[in-house]
Amino acid sequence: MEKKRTILSLLLFGVAAFLIVIALIIGIASCKSGKQGSETTEAAAEIPALLRAPQGKNRQQGANAPDPDASDPEAQLPEITEPDDTAGDPSDEPTDEPSDTPDDPESQYTTLKKHDKGEAVTALQNRLMELGYLEIEEPTDYYGNSTAYAVTLFQRQHDLKQDGIAGAQTQELLYGSEAKHYMMLEGAEGRDVKMLQEQLVDLGYLSGDDVDRVYGEKTVEAVKAFQKRNGLTADGKAGEKTLDKLYSDEAKISKELEAQQKAEEKAAKEKEKQTAKATPKPSGKTTKTPTPTPKKDTKLDKFIKAANSKLGCEYILGDSGPNTFDCSGFVTWCLRQAGVSTTRLNAAGFSRSNRWKNITSINDLKKGDILFFRSDSSSTVSHCGIYIGGNMMIDASSANGKVVKRSLSAYWKRNFVNARRPWN
Repeated sequence: MEKKRTILSLLLFGVAAFLIVIALIIGIASCKSGKQGSETTEAAAEIPALLRAPQGKNRQQGANAPDPDASDPEAQLPEITEPDDTAGDPSDEPTDEPSDTPDDPESQYTTLKKHDKGEAVTALQNRLMELGYLEIEEPTDYYGNSTAYAVTLFQRQHDLKQDGIAGAQTQELLYGSEAKHYMMLEGAEGRDVKMLQEQLVDLGYLSGDDVDRVYGEKTVEAVKAFQKRNGLTADGKAGEKTLDKLYSDEAKISKELEAQQKAEEKAAKEKEKQTAKATPKPSGKTTKTPTPTPKKDTKLDKFIKAANSKLGCEYILGDSGPNTFDCSGFVTWCLRQAGVSTTRLNAAGFSRSNRWKNITSINDLKKGDILFFRSDSSSTVSHCGIYIGGNMMIDASSANGKVVKRSLSAYWKRNFVNARRPWN
């Protein structure tokens, strides 16, 4: 009986072991099948993610997980091409782009640019005026277009980036002992060069076809001819003495233009003689007095009307109309509208014109007088306007950015230099 029990126990143990082995085999097979299904699902789920983020940078990854696209050249970011901002015609107007010279922490100067305000701007303007780069009626504390343009001219003279921004490098040169006075040299470009060329055309030293804003070989030769004719050193450089003479009433025209004018005057006199001979003498009989014609505007009337007609027009340094002006350009345009023959002079040049009566007292002014002023920090004439009576003047104002009508305040009375009267 005991033997039968032993055999039955062994049989049951064997069956149990067999069942356990079978269960293990089934479990292993199930795990392998589940793992393959999971890998297939993950691979399938990755496809739309790649479509949504072709650069591989927008998928969420673990903190230590490697970028699966780092070595894939097809997944790198495309190269970004910046637009060409330099296309088109060059402009004199400086931009508000950052200067290529960042502030030096050890420098005493802080970068100044358009729309800045403060005492540092006033000091900058005073220095630019002293060196001849800026011509405004009075220093202000505002960094406007005229100041930016003057800074550009200074940078051009000193081979700096011409951005109109007074960075540390620009200011260190400006306030240093090696700062150069304003001058135009061969290779310079800009509005000031165009203004110089137009003056040389008016004086007969340059052809109108050669006005191109570039201080090239023809301009150099024209300046040399002007200098030689006017007793200056003929070096072809437009420096302080040359510019003072060029924009003054004492500037001598070229020999060619002088000969042409003499020939025209001679022809006009001959024509007057022929007309006089052909005019019949009066018969001595009384004739009916003709009805008087309405009185025409005098030159003075036309001068004042021309000034009033341009109120609000924009101030642009170097321009002389018909719609943009600086102070002397405005006076030049108004004179020409009144029939007065004149070349384009600067404010100082007009103030020294011996053709017109000189008025030395501000209390003796009459309507139509041309007024001349200096600034508080300089004795040089730097601004002009037109007196219209009643303690009022019209002028192209750099501070206001336009042609304005305003009263002669204490500032103007304090800085009055003289006036000129082109009218009898």
